[in-house]
Amino acid sequence: MAERFLFGGSAADVAEDVDGGRIAGAPITIWDGPTDTATRVMDLVDVGNGAQIEQSTLIADEYGYVPAFLGPPGAERLWAKAGSVPKRVELMQMSLSSRFSRHTSTDADPHKDREYTDRKVAETVKRTGKNDVATLPSEAWLNVEAAAGTNDVVRLNRSGEAGTQLKSNGTLYIQPFTNNTGLVLLTKNTADTTNAITVQGGADGTTSVFRVRKSGAVLVAGTIQSDGEVIAPNVGSARVFSGPASNLPPVAQLKPGDVWVQYG
Repeated sequence: MAERFLFGGSAADVAEDVDGGRIAGAPITIWDGPTDTATRVMDLVDVGNGAQIEQSTLIADEYGYVPAFLGPPGAERLWAKAGSVPKRVELMQMSLSSRFSRHTSTDADPHKDREYTDRKVAETVKRTGKNDVATLPSEAWLNVEAAAGTNDVVRLNRSGEAGTQLKSNGTLYIQPFTNNTGLVLLTKNTADTTNAITVQGGADGTTSVFRVRKSGAVLVAGTIQSDGEVIAPNVGSARVFSGPASNLPPVAQLKPGDVWVQYG
């Protein structure tokens, strides 16, 4: 059965005559509306003993106050008529504060709006499993407007340790959590002459100053400088060739460190 709500018993619930004077001992009837077509409510319960109020008629106390009572099950709004005064006035429901407190304390999500939001988020981006996204050719699926500075936009953490980070200034820090290669480029579907790594030397994005091919060849536009030892086939026991240009050994025979002195 629906809950009965508390009415009356407050400083605002009084029986008054047409001049605004209190009417002590006035009989008070309860109605389901304010107009002449309203129906009288005949199911009122005494707050003190839980019994039905006789003839569903309340009696104002010696100060003219309307006594507290419980309305019919589920009734949210009730109107009171005091004595012979024709006007019916609405009573303030006194259960609102306790109902609201119970409403929020017994259920952290009483209106299921959090559940709805969580469900929609879960349908949009899954925290585990695969996320399928259909992108438009002209739009980025994820666009981050990065603030100035060096704050992390993306950060991997494990057990309190910071790993790979993408900074708001565009810098990418690659930091494995274990003894693994920091950067791996897979070139399965590219040719040997295709660049696996390219460093552009200008803002136009067309001048490559450093390239690493799939084959392992390294191409640089500038000089190669080393602060340590360079290890390669024949470096350290270089061969010296000399003669006219027509005697230049085939490229396939030359090794790193070989020297050709041309004369004639």
